[in-house]
Amino acid sequence: MVNPTGKNGVDNGVFPPDDELKEILHDFQRCGLSLAIRLRYLEEKHGMKIGSTKLKKLNKKFEVPSARKFNDMEGATAAIADIVSRDINQGQGPDTVKRVAALRLNIIIPRDFVRATMHGLVGQGPSDLRRPGRRSGPKKRGALDAIGIFQEIHADGHEKVGEKALRMGAGIGIDIYGMRDHVGKLLWMVAVPNSRLSDTIGHVFLDMVSKYGAISVQVTFDGGSKLGWLSAFQTTLRETFAPELSTAEWPACVAVQSSINIPIESTWSYDRKFNGRTLREILEEASGKAGRRIHLIPGDLIHRHLFLWLWSKIVQISLDEFVDYFNNKKTRRQRARILPSGVAPNVVFDMPQDYGLENLAIAVPQAAIDQLRDLIDTPRSEALRWVLDVFDAVAREVYAGLGSPGLQVLTGWAIFNAMAPLLRQEFNSNGLYDALYV
Repeated sequence: MVNPTGKNGVDNGVFPPDDELKEILHDFQRCGLSLAIRLRYLEEKHGMKIGSTKLKKLNKKFEVPSARKFNDMEGATAAIADIVSRDINQGQGPDTVKRVAALRLNIIIPRDFVRATMHGLVGQGPSDLRRPGRRSGPKKRGALDAIGIFQEIHADGHEKVGEKALRMGAGIGIDIYGMRDHVGKLLWMVAVPNSRLSDTIGHVFLDMVSKYGAISVQVTFDGGSKLGWLSAFQTTLRETFAPELSTAEWPACVAVQSSINIPIESTWSYDRKFNGRTLREILEEASGKAGRRIHLIPGDLIHRHLFLWLWSKIVQISLDEFVDYFNNKKTRRQRARILPSGVAPNVVFDMPQDYGLENLAIAVPQAAIDQLRDLIDTPRSEALRWVLDVFDAVAREVYAGLGSPGLQVLTGWAIFNAMAPLLRQEFNSNGLYDALYV
């Protein structure tokens, strides 16, 4: 009997518009997800119930790139050379370079090609520079375990490119603050003017809660007065929205030594491989430590404000790229590991039930977050402010006048040198220089 509806009897769900579906499928490839996980995401997040054959047809229809269809050897070689040139210490392996090319440049390259190209560029096997024993090994740790996501969040500040670490002058430095779920995902990483101010960290914590609409059962951090607001907010929100939890069994906050706060502390080493060492060495070009002199005068108000205005943006871009890379990179499979391995942190976080984990997030309404934020003496705009408003306005105009060049670590000082004399001219000619003394 003829089927007048033309349907096959299978409910495939509702497909999003082609332009949205194309973006979704390309993002899957950019994140390096397997077909099975892509199908799960399509069903769980987008209501599409299809099989691998249909997914392959859609990938072909929307021209989703694939390593198997790789043919742009010249473009791939240039991309690999660019990534390798940014990694001064040559600490990135083929897998990292391949993932960076996908995430940052949207170029899909076979791993074998990446490795062969790196071998020719670096002059030796890429693994030679990263082999075990070349550097002193990490401190031995026990296996981490957890019931689920949002069971525990680890928070910590990072000052490797801060004022005290760089020693380039008063006010010259960028602090970083990060928060990571115990199961693996990096939840928040942001450049801040001062990672030791309680008001600043209070706002950073509330920003993270606002993004996810939830808090964890516990927050673990290094002890210190800088975390007064963070601790108070975590405790208040948990007592309000999860009063059934016993503080004896599940404390809302735990202060520990840095060496024990493993998940977030270990993250900084990955960040240094991806950004930190290269970033710090390039920043230190202005001090002469790296064998090159950039004309940065710490006591010069124009220079100091410009450093903070420009490099805070560049550092944040670098952090965003690192978080994207870290959360989408498959971890090394480890038989002895209790928590999931061999899968990207984002996948585990989005589908915890597939890995024997629960979602322990404690939902928090935005109204409650706003009420707590009002308790902080320093407004958010002030706590996270890098420069005076008058400087920000003039700097934006000067930057736009230069054509708004791309903000990258390797071009940061060139932009700095181009903007500095133009800013000085603007402030002097308009009588605004005295405003910087406020």
